Amino acid sequence: MTSSVLLAAGIVAAYILTPNRPILILAALALPLIYGFSRWWRTRSQTYEITSERIRTSVGLLSRRTSELELYRVRDYTVVEPFWLRLIGRGNLIIETADRTTTHLVLHAVPGVNALKDQVRAHTERMRQLRGVRDFEINPQ
Repeated sequence: MTSSVLLAAGIVAAYILTPNRPILILAALALPLIYGFSRWWRTRSQTYEITSERIRTSVGLLSRRTSELELYRVRDYTVVEPFWLRLIGRGNLIIETADRTTTHLVLHAVPGVNALKDQVRAHTERMRQLRGVRDFEINPQ
């Protein structure tokens, strides 16, 4: 998103600074608009459902792919709040897991991302206690 805004600003500056102002420069504004729209549409086509036992993600516009991650397999959480997402009160939640198929899960543009992280963490701890799961880390020397 940042790159499309910077590109649009550069195109507008080129249009203003060019003495005869060719219309072709303004037509180039369609490129960052199309890119920004495609990124927005891709984010809108992702849905997340978080229950007390698992995270279900569905991705796709015409064809959908749904996967589930059991919460007791979650190992670590990271919250990333890029500037443009912070402006609208959203952020990305990155989850590292012990699952073989989904070792790295990113929940994009989530509203209230810090509260969600705390909620996922609480459910993860509860599911680990219910299942008697412990996570061991082996650090090679």
